[in-house]
Amino acid sequence: MVLLNEVIEGIAPMLSRLIGEDLEFVTSLEPDLNRVLADPNQVEQVLLNLAVNARDAMPNGGRLTIQTANVVLDDDYVAHHGESTAGAYVMLAVTDTGTGMDAETLAHVFEPFFTTKELGTGTGLGLATVYGIVKQSDGSIWVYSEPGKGTTFKVYLPETDAKAVALTVPGATRPLAAVGVETILLAEDEEPLRTLTAKLLERYGYVVIAATSAHEALRIAADNSRRIDLLLTDLIMPELSGAAVAERVSEIVPGVKILFMSGYADDMVVRDGILAPGAAFLEKPFSATDLAAKVRATLDTEV
Repeated sequence: MVLLNEVIEGIAPMLSRLIGEDLEFVTSLEPDLNRVLADPNQVEQVLLNLAVNARDAMPNGGRLTIQTANVVLDDDYVAHHGESTAGAYVMLAVTDTGTGMDAETLAHVFEPFFTTKELGTGTGLGLATVYGIVKQSDGSIWVYSEPGKGTTFKVYLPETDAKAVALTVPGATRPLAAVGVETILLAEDEEPLRTLTAKLLERYGYVVIAATSAHEALRIAADNSRRIDLLLTDLIMPELSGAAVAERVSEIVPGVKILFMSGYADDMVVRDGILAPGAAFLEKPFSATDLAAKVRATLDTEV
């Protein structure tokens, strides 16, 4: 059970740094906000992805606003929004004053690999990931935008009256078996996911060295002053594939463990020959628990 206001307040400093000094960052949070059943780490990922999207839509400055409210979606609303059901919800709205989108773009905005960004600057998985997380939490998402007038994403998550104690079991969000002290080289070109993944791993005790590109990962690996125990790399990157990065890093750091991650399903990457059978693989989007468990299992695997 999560109070969205607490998640927003906790991640606000990171979001402020992420969007930069040229953009105004504003929050408008409902004081008596109801709670929702959701993974707080996934809520952070939603916020990061939407904030980066907003930032990229405001190259000449503007304002990013994050708002929360208790709302009731009635039958009339549901009649015009097929993926919703009537009931009490908590709304999370992220609004920018940027370039906006036309109707054609809006029709495809949540499709995987659809992007309006220049080649090499985005994979088109950010909003698809947001959509997947929202649906996984039994919520819905709605977007309104007009060219030149900005964009608003509204996420609706069902409110809950479950007791807060439900998620206060000691160790529930950080199982002892998943913690570690090893050094992880993280190669991920998508900034929101890179930032969140590094943050989650550090919570579990790992030392994380984040690389923004394949070539930067190779440069870091070549630095003999650091001992890299595991390479966690995106499978698809603009410069080199994750498999190529892994091959080169393995030559630089003999014995390094390798864990691949991708929005593709694991059976597809093996079937299409992108990865060899048996390679350690983590499918996006993933929870903090899934990430920590897979990292620990990969590190503990005997070669």
